[in-house]
Amino acid sequence: MNGTENTLVTPKNKSLYFLQQCRFWIPNVAAPIIFIIGLFGNVMTIVVLTRKRMSGSTNTYLTALAVSDLLYLIFYMTLCLEHHMSDSKYLLYWKYWRFAVWFADATVGISTWLTVSFTLERYIAVCHPLKGKVVCTEARARKVIGCVVMFCLLSTVTTPFEWNAQININPETNKTSPIHHSSLGNNKTYKTIFYWFSGITFVFIPLILLGTLNYLLINAVRISQKKRKNLTEGNSRKNYKEKQENKITIALVAVVFLFLLCQGPSAITLILGIFYSPKIDTDGYNIVHAFGNIFNLLLAVNAAFNFLLYCAMSDKYRQTMYRTFCPSLAINHQRANTFSSNASYRSSMHR
Repeated sequence: MNGTENTLVTPKNKSLYFLQQCRFWIPNVAAPIIFIIGLFGNVMTIVVLTRKRMSGSTNTYLTALAVSDLLYLIFYMTLCLEHHMSDSKYLLYWKYWRFAVWFADATVGISTWLTVSFTLERYIAVCHPLKGKVVCTEARARKVIGCVVMFCLLSTVTTPFEWNAQININPETNKTSPIHHSSLGNNKTYKTIFYWFSGITFVFIPLILLGTLNYLLINAVRISQKKRKNLTEGNSRKNYKEKQENKITIALVAVVFLFLLCQGPSAITLILGIFYSPKIDTDGYNIVHAFGNIFNLLLAVNAAFNFLLYCAMSDKYRQTMYRTFCPSLAINHQRANTFSSNASYRSSMHR
């Protein structure tokens, strides 16, 4: 290796190499794998949760969440193609790209507020059961879902107009680009208002609500478990019913934790974008965009893997899944589940 090649190893080149690796491995390897898993999982979840025996307000929310996650994965996968579409002959793709960004942002917002909605509903059902019988209905759930969808679509409707899809020379890089910011996208007042609105509406408020409601739900489950230990023999049926309710609550809490784990980094990036906007081809630009790719992948992971939590934590979901897709397995699963339930019930009788 000659002296000229040694000089290429600079902090700038390392950050650029990091960005290039992210842009290769994430859209070409990781994203397609997650997309296939998510496509299978969300379609299966939609089919299972729309069975008659699974009807209920909570499952209505979870069905809508699965639809939203599925749509996000589709738009995310098409956006991953952007690094292969830099040629001017793909201008039609970039005209679509503007709207794909809008729908991807909207579906993330929809998933966020659906998660808040079913967490709030679960809190009411667990902590205020009498009120829950009146408030937590399928009809109300459908109305809430409709309001969430409309709000998220309308609140992000300006996104496509932040971009112009036409062949142009970027004055900063002197390179031909099929997409560039419009006058709206370059408007500092609009950017400041939009970023703060997005940060407050889709980050601060949901995270505060989810953190508070999750704490209250976990505390309610702990109290219920303590009470269950002190129940007399005559209350054993109520004991078993409360145990099943707690399992549902724990499953939903797990969904929220996965959501917070995967959505948190993107929320931080959104906030960072308000205060820090590095110039193109700098270390800061390369690092921010590299982590942006990673955090977007985490959003896809969140959209793809909820069904694994349902499978792991919900007996009714597994049983319905077996009945729907593998009836022969459903019989064995039902026998095993019946034996387990009876054993649990008998053990509670003899405490």
